[in-house]
Amino acid sequence: MDYIFDDWKKILTDFQNTVSKDLAEIHKQKMAVQQMKTDIFERLDNGQYISDPRRIVLSAPEIVIGHVDKSGDLKGEGRVIIRSSEVDVEGVGENGTIISRAPVIQQTAVDPGIDGQEAVVYPHSAVLTQARSVVLQSNEAKDAFSEPIAVPGGSGITIHADQTLDIDATSSSVLHKGNVEARITSLKKQKDELKSISDKQKTEIDKYFTDLKKIMDKEQEKNGNFISARLNLVDIENAREQVEGIMPALYRLMIDFIHGVSHQAEVERQLKALEEEKKAIKSGDDFNKNTTGAQLALKGEFINVKSVDGDGNLRTNEGAGVSVWTPQMNISMNKLDGTLLEKSSFGLASENVTISTANPKADNSEISAAGKVNISSKSINLESIDYQKKDDTYTEKGLAADGKVSITAKTIEVATTNPKSIERDDKGKITKGEYTAEGDVIIRSKTVAVESLDYEVKEGKLSTKALTKDGKIAVRAEKTDILAADAEGKATGAISLNAKAVSVKSMDVDKEKLTDDKLTAGSTMTLVSEKMYVGSKSKDIKSKKIQAMSEEIGAFADKTLEIQQGDGKAVVQLDGGNAAVGGSKTAVYGDTTINAKTEVKGELTAPKATIDNIEAKTSFKSPNISDGMAVGAGGGGGSLSAKLKSEDAPKE
Repeated sequence: MDYIFDDWKKILTDFQNTVSKDLAEIHKQKMAVQQMKTDIFERLDNGQYISDPRRIVLSAPEIVIGHVDKSGDLKGEGRVIIRSSEVDVEGVGENGTIISRAPVIQQTAVDPGIDGQEAVVYPHSAVLTQARSVVLQSNEAKDAFSEPIAVPGGSGITIHADQTLDIDATSSSVLHKGNVEARITSLKKQKDELKSISDKQKTEIDKYFTDLKKIMDKEQEKNGNFISARLNLVDIENAREQVEGIMPALYRLMIDFIHGVSHQAEVERQLKALEEEKKAIKSGDDFNKNTTGAQLALKGEFINVKSVDGDGNLRTNEGAGVSVWTPQMNISMNKLDGTLLEKSSFGLASENVTISTANPKADNSEISAAGKVNISSKSINLESIDYQKKDDTYTEKGLAADGKVSITAKTIEVATTNPKSIERDDKGKITKGEYTAEGDVIIRSKTVAVESLDYEVKEGKLSTKALTKDGKIAVRAEKTDILAADAEGKATGAISLNAKAVSVKSMDVDKEKLTDDKLTAGSTMTLVSEKMYVGSKSKDIKSKKIQAMSEEIGAFADKTLEIQQGDGKAVVQLDGGNAAVGGSKTAVYGDTTINAKTEVKGELTAPKATIDNIEAKTSFKSPNISDGMAVGAGGGGGSLSAKLKSEDAPKE
């Protein structure tokens, strides 16, 4: 014979078999289970049930709901559940208030389902809060809060934390996957545990159903025969007592089983959802090279960030500050159309400012220069100047003591070139266009040093080590002027070139290697000075060799031109229109023509002479011919004294 618990058994079995199915099928089975639960609770001594198909109103100046006594005090642990498709809690009136107090208050925007066992997230899941003033306050406290909730003076949102305040808008891959996998592992364990419990409960329920069926079959058999029923009335009463004893335990076991299966179904549903979520998690380059869409927006007419404590004091201790960690950062003062905002400004004031694109190794064993810093502006000033305030205006006071601007790099380029139609590829390499040098570079300084030197640290100080190997300084221009002239144009000061090899040339060069090619056609070189010293800096510092070679060499002097050898032992002198050659011995080689009166004051010896006319004033002597008076020879050859004296070049 069929009994109602046979229907219950089928409902429970069908419900247990839906735990792995979709939410719609689970909800369908829950509706069938719901009716059975209603029948069960009607048979259980499970409190009072008040229901009305229209409306129930509780009205009183004060209403207390909970496990409380008549005074409203809590009797013991209890639970209050409000379950509906719509729940409204309203504090009415100008002073209406809603207060929630508990050690833990949780709000989760999920659908709990008709039995409260589900946690379904929908696309429209949201927690909405709207007010003129919203205050979120976290205080470090033990046993009691000492800080009252800060009530803002007007409308707005106030968020305060004594210790940590995190505003997080991020999307993760590794962490997300790890959390999902950990959750999946936990749910699988729950699933196995719940299935084991529900299987045991189902076995016990089936045993109860079997026992009930035996009892009911036996009772039905006895009730069917009137004579037998009269003879076995005591047995029938005993059977009814057995059924009544079994039913409460069966009912509670069935309720526990239904709740367990509902929980198991929710675990199965979440497990499927998380497995799908795990498959959709992006990783590797798919995650790293594509945007996640995570955003954090701060908007306000005025945004203020301060490192202060609760008393308003600026924190200067180690660890205080503002840190920004990002691959890209943009601060702009542009209008909506992209143009610069007129009179916009960006200020950065600090005792120390560091802008670095240096790249340290992961183990911090070294730091390599990397990246680049671009500063683009119509006017750029780098200065180390002290200022003073006079008449509400700041004026330059003077150079800052020990002020210094230092630029150090393997290549330093200062350009006033004008780009024309320059195009670059995606790696920044120039592919088209040209640069035309324009503008001026002006350096004003008391001392300017351009050097290529290596340095070393000795006794804690940086000192010169040596010239840099293959170091080179090049100045290249169509016209190069090096002047030491004052404001009136008068030459002053000194210019010194000092090197092991000094070359001053006018030569064309190889355009690639920049090495000497040939003399520049039409080139000239002019060296002019009131006094000029070539080959000698002082009497003790002289050149060992001077060589002059050219197709034409001209030496011109308005007063005296003199060449000396040794300490005036031999002299060639041009002075006052006269030319003189003097020395211990003078020799002239080659055909020689003398086109003017010649006077020889010493002896003249010649192997052969052809003379058109000979006139002897005192004597004429020959081995063959003798005429006139015999007198002594004329005076000696005479000597030429040097007119110019060697002098030291002026000291620098």
